[in-house]
Amino acid sequence: MLISSLMLILLLGTLALVLGSLQTRTIQGRIEKQGMDIARNLAAVSRDHFITYNYVALEKLANQVVDISDILYVIFYDKEGRVAGYSRRPDLQNRILTDEISREAMAATTPLVVTQNQKKSGRPVLHVAVPVVLPDSQARWGTIRVCLSLGLMQQQIRQTRWIIGVLGVIALGAGILISDWMARRVTRPLEKLAATTMDAAKQDLTFQISPRTRDEVEILATNFSFMIQEILAQKKKLEEQLQEIRRWQQYMEKVLVTMGDGLLAIDMAGRVTTVNPAARRILEIPAARLVRSKPVWDLMDPESQMAVYIREVLADPSVEKQRELGTYVGKKETVILVNAGVLETRNKASREIIFSLTDITALKRLEAQVRQAQRLADLGILAAGMAHEIRNPLSAIKTFVALLPKKLKKPGFLEKFQQTVPREINRLNTLIEEMLELSRPPRYRLKPTDISALVTHCTTLLETDFNGRDIFFQADLSDDPAWVQADADQLEKAFINLLQNGAQAMPGGGTLQVSVSRNQDQVMLEFRDTGHGMSPEMVDNIFNPFFTTKAKGTGLGLAITHKVITEHGGRISVTSREHEGTCFTVRLPGIDPCCLSLPSDPASDPGS
Repeated sequence: MLISSLMLILLLGTLALVLGSLQTRTIQGRIEKQGMDIARNLAAVSRDHFITYNYVALEKLANQVVDISDILYVIFYDKEGRVAGYSRRPDLQNRILTDEISREAMAATTPLVVTQNQKKSGRPVLHVAVPVVLPDSQARWGTIRVCLSLGLMQQQIRQTRWIIGVLGVIALGAGILISDWMARRVTRPLEKLAATTMDAAKQDLTFQISPRTRDEVEILATNFSFMIQEILAQKKKLEEQLQEIRRWQQYMEKVLVTMGDGLLAIDMAGRVTTVNPAARRILEIPAARLVRSKPVWDLMDPESQMAVYIREVLADPSVEKQRELGTYVGKKETVILVNAGVLETRNKASREIIFSLTDITALKRLEAQVRQAQRLADLGILAAGMAHEIRNPLSAIKTFVALLPKKLKKPGFLEKFQQTVPREINRLNTLIEEMLELSRPPRYRLKPTDISALVTHCTTLLETDFNGRDIFFQADLSDDPAWVQADADQLEKAFINLLQNGAQAMPGGGTLQVSVSRNQDQVMLEFRDTGHGMSPEMVDNIFNPFFTTKAKGTGLGLAITHKVITEHGGRISVTSREHEGTCFTVRLPGIDPCCLSLPSDPASDPGS
């Protein structure tokens, strides 16, 4: 009711102001037009009197015009600014008036309209001044000033405001009565509804309300009843979910207690929020010691690798999440595999960090034992291969040396001796050199190398050999240079070895394809042939020393190639299917072309 009354008062007040303003503007505009018409008519009538300086006629004309209602006085000024005629004021004849309106009227070159309150009575008046100008001349002969009263206008405005005020009071009273009736019609059922909501707040949801008001209140009550039924259904569902959450909570507690890996959770301030028995065992935290909500630094040596890793993750949660940490727990050395996970809030802010701790000390020892056994096995395989490869040349040399005293003078024996023994000795020398190359530490001279140009150079060297074997060579090279930091001589040897292996896999001819492409920060090469292919067992052992499928060969070529590629920071892999061909894929780390002009870092060059 109060709001309705205030709104009605505001509306009526605004209406009164708007209507008053419009009425004032309308009446004042009409009076201005009336005054302007009178002044212009006087200018037209008095033009000849000004020319002839007939001031008596002008004063008579001014007195006649004053008899019209609403006109207070009329003043005729000559071109020098003196009073040529003043209605009912002959004493001001030939006087110069110094009031502000007179000065403005004499200075105006166009019709002037000014509203002013009289100093003595305070009533508003309207001044209209029109200069008297001859039709064919711009010279002003005089000025006519007419003063009109605005009292009638104010009287009409006051009457309008009184009418609006009386109607407003009547409308306000009627609005209050109607608002009271409407409010009571709404508040009675709402009081019942409010009482029902109080019962609902006290957990009493077993009620029904159905007011018959046939309006929005009835709709509200119906919707409220429906909402209560929904609340009952949601309550039942929440109770079921709460039971499920409790079951999962118990399950997770059992998991944390029984899991073999340690779990340590800390907040962003470094305080412990969760720690399970396995983490206590790995970090050797006494079971009776209360650690929850305490700083994690109290549980371990602040200078240990684990403490340093925790500080790194707290400072930057995006650091490497998994890390192996060697630490001393008590008096024994322990290797812990640590994984970190960030628990975030809804706005992606880090809330907690969960560390998973796995004691891999026994696993590391087992790995060391396996590596030792593998090294011994590889050494045995290498020794067996060396023995096999050395035995054949030595057997031939031994045979010829044993026969030398008996068959020295036999025709053709010495010639055959000079062919076979040096050849086998060279074979032994080649084997020793390849073994040395495979085992010696790298001493490479690294510099920017264009792989496409290097592949083109290698194929040019083997082009004659390919043509003699009916091998069709196809190159799919990148249009732009593919730069890598490499020792060109060593890579050339590795690429030639791969090309020759592909050619040897196609004794009856075929197609040998080489492609070079750049993918982000890698340069990828593919050496693909259409030869006899290899079985999966052969593919698994292709890079092992002394493993070969050729009748003649040491089996060290691909092992050396693998060594060269890996020592350039790259990777080499092979895919093959029997009777369908083989593909060797080489991936090397590329370099940005914009860095080619920079001097190479001697520390990164193994041969420097």
